[in-house]
This record gives sequence, structure tokens and C-alpha cells, in this order.
Amino acid sequence: MTDRTELGLQIEQGLRDAIAHRRGEIALESRHVQAMSAERVREIRRSLAKTTREFERRFGIPARTIEGWEQGRRIDVAHRVLLTIIARSPDMVEAALAKTD
Repeated sequence: MTDRTELGLQIEQGLRDAIAHRRGEIALESRHVQAMSAERVREIRRSLAKTTREFERRFGIPARTIEGWEQGRRIDVAHRVLLTIIARSPDMVEAALAKTD
């Protein structure tokens, strides 16, 4: 058997904790992210762009994707976070997207 690394030991502990949580033996901190409605997506988009194409140009999210969300297609957590950030700080997001390294 090879030496176990610190990372490996941390992964093992994480797995033990996940199993114990699943069994109800321990409570783990968690955060529930609320679903975003099609109406909210439309509201965000309309507040920042007249069309889905304009929103695409500003933020790089394909117009067809936005259209799907506005028609009720499910939005994953990462996209909900991104839309929330865009809604709160659109200029910052545009500036970040404009930067090239």
C-alpha cells in the first residue's frame, strides 16, 4: 500500500461525512438555491436589453438559451447565479467579459 496523502485523507473524511449525513447521523451545512422563474428571467433580460440578441451581445449567453429559459426551460444553479449577478451588477459583468489577458 502506498503512502496516503493529506488530500487523500481529506477526501476520505469528506466521504465518511457524506455517508453519515445521508444516514442522518450528522448535520452538514447546506444552502438551498431557489429556482428562477421564466418571468424573472424575462424581467432581468428586459431590464437590460430590448431583445434576446442584444442580451447575448452584452453578456455572451446565447439568445436561444435565454429564449428557452423565458419559455420555462429549467435553469441550472450556475446559470441562476450568473443571471443574479448580471441583474445586480450588469456593468461589472460587461467589464469583466471585456477584459482580455
